Amino acid sequence: MEQGTGNREQVAGNAGRGFRKLRAWQSADDLASAVFRLTENEIAPGHRWLGLQIMRAAFSVPSNIAEGYGRSALRDYARFVEMAGASLNEVENALHFMRRNEIVRSGSLAALEELRWKTGNLLFGFSRSLRGKLEAKGEWQRGLIKDEEADYGTEVWDGEALFRVPGSMFPDAEV
Repeated sequence: MEQGTGNREQVAGNAGRGFRKLRAWQSADDLASAVFRLTENEIAPGHRWLGLQIMRAAFSVPSNIAEGYGRSALRDYARFVEMAGASLNEVENALHFMRRNEIVRSGSLAALEELRWKTGNLLFGFSRSLRGKLEAKGEWQRGLIKDEEADYGTEVWDGEALFRVPGSMFPDAEV
């Protein structure tokens, strides 16, 4: 198992249960856990303020997806997924600041930046899918929301399949 929250196994036991089945949430949860480990292990006491800020932002991403899932209107759900994207942008900015000011090791940041990139593409694709459902004005039931792989498209990067939305607002991060 890769280092992370172990979501893949946890979700497998909860298959089809709520927001945890969404790959966008799973990736956001992995990112929040990785940021937590970084802030606990690698942020110097003098930069604790930054660790707290990035942790709040990273935790907001899966939290907004989960909270939106609990809303009764698709429009509200889509709004919460967009707020998750805004929090993800805040994480990206904090990672940039850490790299620019050499606050943590470059290797630690590279893994987080890659996970942030993957999460952003999944989240953007999921948001686009929800907006499409809104525009279609079809019937919506919370339990029927799925993030199908076809909604995202795939791209091979360094030998691993990552999800990428063409024209994504989350471009590749330079590492």
